[in-house]
Amino acid sequence: MRLAAIQCRIGDLGSAEKGAREAAERGAEILLFPEYFSYSKLAPEVLDETLAFLKRVSSEYGVVVSGNAVVDDNGYKNRSFLFDSGELIGVQDKIHPTRVERSLGIQCGSKLEVFEVRGALVSTLVCADILYPEICRVAALKGAEIVLNPVVSFKKSELPGQEYRHCLYFTRSFDNAYAIVKAGGVGRTFTGSEAVGRSLIASFDGILAKFSDENADEVVVADVDLEKIREYKTINYSLVDRNVRAYEELLNKNFKS
Repeated sequence: MRLAAIQCRIGDLGSAEKGAREAAERGAEILLFPEYFSYSKLAPEVLDETLAFLKRVSSEYGVVVSGNAVVDDNGYKNRSFLFDSGELIGVQDKIHPTRVERSLGIQCGSKLEVFEVRGALVSTLVCADILYPEICRVAALKGAEIVLNPVVSFKKSELPGQEYRHCLYFTRSFDNAYAIVKAGGVGRTFTGSEAVGRSLIASFDGILAKFSDENADEVVVADVDLEKIREYKTINYSLVDRNVRAYEELLNKNFKS
């Protein structure tokens, strides 16, 4: 299955569609847009515009597309939408909103979903969700074969090891026996922070494809072998030989040894 990370300009649907067109022409079946890709401002009308765009692009190009928007569903949620050929087939709320998002009233999602998409089991870890190994493992235990990770990657960050962060994606793939598509946007977020792309596609074999310029619009495409993923799941004993009683303490919010 061919996957594509659309590294487009934030708040520019023309840039997003150009990337989608290129990805479709290159044979990609599943296209991922960056987190908040359609947001030059945080306003209610962006939701309708984003959903209309995702539905149309998915229908016109006959592909699966995934993109995020803020919804008011008993409180604000950062929700990822999954469309196949113009039909909505699944949604996923961000489980770990950032401190900035929480200050804007965005609430935590409570459950990770897995959807069957064109013969593959697909899950979405929205941006910072990928930083939490526990929820990444939940995706694997639920059978996910492809994980979509729409992100905002800030040009300036307090986190160390910027040049090695791609290793996180290989590690998550290796540990959990699934492929990961990471799509980041370029430009400025609706909060004014400068963002860079750093898009990539990873598997347990390594980084299959990655961005060439973190500041440029581009499409990152790679093929993943679903049968190879399924075979690796059978030999990755860490998925099945877990001593689950040792993990009970993880349920404590404020962990103390």
